[in-house]
Amino acid sequence: MDRTRASATAALTVAAACAALLTGASSAQAATSYVGDDCSSSGNKKCFRIHYNSRSETTTQSRSACLATNRSRSDHYGYSPNGASYVRWVFRSFPSDAYGGMYHPCDPTGDGQGVYHNAASAWNQDPYAAYAVYSETGYGGQNKWYPKADGYARNLGSGIKNHNGAHKRYA
Repeated sequence: MDRTRASATAALTVAAACAALLTGASSAQAATSYVGDDCSSSGNKKCFRIHYNSRSETTTQSRSACLATNRSRSDHYGYSPNGASYVRWVFRSFPSDAYGGMYHPCDPTGDGQGVYHNAASAWNQDPYAAYAVYSETGYGGQNKWYPKADGYARNLGSGIKNHNGAHKRYA
């Protein structure tokens, strides 16, 4: 490549980089992943589940898509593990065997929706810890307590339902 062509190529590269900066484009936008399973329990049988829909008055479980977890998360929107990528928390439909081998048909309602400000109920199957769901990120605002693996899903309170911001594990 001659010197004129190399200079033109370099100028185009610089112009493209400047245009990307001016339009607000970032490489992190392309590196977003969507996670609905944040539980390290084998087969997800001992997890805390945050559900998209409310629990029916005729059952003790929530059956809509959920975020399965056994960790505290200070922001239900997501987080950046390294500054170059972003992890978004979303609801996922899990097969019925994810619920401790019991038969629970999973309703796909909410599958793929973001967890932040979209949760209606939760169900704690973690025998080692209690959890609280908070209305604000950083564990602030109103909260709803979920005792250790008691077998009952509970609807979030009116100040938290569809206004959830975080959850915390209490071991």
